Amino acid sequence: MEYRIRATGAVVSEAELRAAHPDSVLPSPLTADALEFAGADAVLEAPAPTVTATQTVARNGVTQDAGGNWVTAWVVTDMTADQVAAAQAFSQQQLQASVVQRTQQRLDDFAKTRNYDGILSACTYAASSVAQFAKEGGYAVTARDATWNTLYSILADVTSGKRATPTGYADIEPELPTLAWPA
Repeated sequence: MEYRIRATGAVVSEAELRAAHPDSVLPSPLTADALEFAGADAVLEAPAPTVTATQTVARNGVTQDAGGNWVTAWVVTDMTADQVAAAQAFSQQQLQASVVQRTQQRLDDFAKTRNYDGILSACTYAASSVAQFAKEGGYAVTARDATWNTLYSILADVTSGKRATPTGYADIEPELPTLAWPA
């Protein structure tokens, strides 16, 4: 919580308010009487306003609400074209990283259905001398390659503008190859 000093208008933390009164023992939590003694008012946290993808919001001091309470003030600012481009690039990088991570998780979860540690572990069995393991390992290699080939093709189409940017992994998952162990 923050506090506004009446005499100066400064906004301070509780520790700063207590430090300003080293010879006084202020109760914890601070009471209305203690705040009156310190000449301060509590600052209530007002919710930040909603912004669009091309705006930023930042704290901008404090203001009094209709009830006379001091509350956090906010300022909404439009981003510059460079800031918008940077935010979009960052957002696209985060989206891509999330999609890649979820795709890896999908492959690993599939491999775990046959008690492999993950898809990499399953792939190592492609050269196994045990026929069942070799069959599953071979399928794991094929499924892994097909999955990543499809995903990276989708991502390339997004990057080149041939395809709209997906909103998340759920938009891409139906296009990934079906995973089903061979009989």
